[in-house]
Amino acid sequence: MMKLYPNLTGLILAGGKSTRFGADKAQHAVEGRAMIERVAEVVGAMAEVVLIGVGEAGAGYGVPSARQVVDRYKDAGPLAGLHAGLEAAETPWVLVVACDMPFVTGEVLGALLDARGPDVAAVVARTPDGRRHPLCACYHQNTLPTVEAHLAAGTRAMHRLLDRLKNVCYVDLPAGPLRNVNRVSDL
Repeated sequence: MMKLYPNLTGLILAGGKSTRFGADKAQHAVEGRAMIERVAEVVGAMAEVVLIGVGEAGAGYGVPSARQVVDRYKDAGPLAGLHAGLEAAETPWVLVVACDMPFVTGEVLGALLDARGPDVAAVVARTPDGRRHPLCACYHQNTLPTVEAHLAAGTRAMHRLLDRLKNVCYVDLPAGPLRNVNRVSDL
C-alpha cells in the first residue's frame, strides 16, 4: 500500500519530443490507460503536489490534479525539466519520474523515498546490471544550483549531473518496474 510522504513534490517529465516513438508517448495507452496517467496515479498517491514538466506551455495531458511547469532552458532535455520542477517546488525534495515509465510502482518509489537522508543530494534507482536511472529518482532542493550551472554551461546529460553531485545514494531495484518506453517495440 502506498503512503503519502510529507515535504515532497512529485515531478513527471513529459517534455520530450517522442521522436523514436513516433507519436506523443505520454498519451499512448498501456493496458487501457495513457502512460502519463499510470505514472501520475502512482506519484500522486505519494506526493501532495504533482507537477508535469513540459517543453512548451499548453500540452494537455489529462491529469487535472497536476500543474504544468515549462522548461526555461529550451531543447535541453530532461535536465531542463528537472530544473523547472526544482524551481517550482515548495518542498525540500522532488520525486522525478519520466512519463515513459508506465510500470513504475509505489514500492519502487517508496524505496527511493525511504533512502533519503540529511546529507543526501539525490537518491537514484539502479538496476541489477548497474544501470543508473536518473529519471526515477529523488532530488533535494540543494541540487538546483548544480543543475542550473550544468544547463548554463550547455551540459544536458543527466548522468554527468549525477557524477558531479556529492552524496548520491543509489538504491538497487528490480529492472521490470524501471523499464522505460522509447519505441513502440519496447512495449
